[in-house]
Amino acid sequence: MALQGSLKEMTVADLIQHNCLDNKTARLTIDQNGQSALLFFKDGQVAHAAMGDLQGEEVVFQILNWHDGRFTLEMGFESPTVSISRSWSGLLLEGARRLDESAGQTNGSPNPPSVTYANGTYQDRLSDVFEGLSDIEGMAVIGVDGEVLAARLPQATLDQDEVGAIGAAILGLSKRSVDQLKRSNFKQAYLQGTQGNIIITNITDEVLFVGLTPNDVNLGFVFAEAREITAKVRDVLSND
Repeated sequence: MALQGSLKEMTVADLIQHNCLDNKTARLTIDQNGQSALLFFKDGQVAHAAMGDLQGEEVVFQILNWHDGRFTLEMGFESPTVSISRSWSGLLLEGARRLDESAGQTNGSPNPPSVTYANGTYQDRLSDVFEGLSDIEGMAVIGVDGEVLAARLPQATLDQDEVGAIGAAILGLSKRSVDQLKRSNFKQAYLQGTQGNIIITNITDEVLFVGLTPNDVNLGFVFAEAREITAKVRDVLSND
């Protein structure tokens, strides 16, 4: 059975994130204003994209700013070819970068410097904040588009770019949910898994905090520690 919906309810980036995180093999058809794009997922990655005569990554980059179309997701469809080798998180980060560049050109001036695209100096500047934690075993400071400013993750198997992309995806879904359910502005998201927990909270309008904890922690202490960390990071960012 095909799943259908509107891009006003779930963006192209959301669709990519959810299908890849669920390790799906499927075909996604997206239509907007007479244009139609096809995305094929294989084992949790975007394997192929096509729109007219265009194929590969450029299709993804073009449709990331589609907001008024419709989509149809059909499970079990194998990709006819492989035109994309970049990871799904890398695709979304590059797409976000291009959208920012395009917005700057549209406004007639280059984008102003933004902390969401900071270099490795933030890793050094936030190292003191990352020390001495008790309940939070891993963290990342990321831009709202998923760009990682700094991170300290507990396992080598965790890819920081993927953590950034997932954090941005949770933030986007949480903001829309809070708005649609008339709960005013987003403040914080908390996810509980069988082997640990995830906290997502805003630091500024452009930067958020992702915290990872074990499952046997005192939640009161965790939230207090998260507030302390976000306050310290906000102080560092405000000195730019």
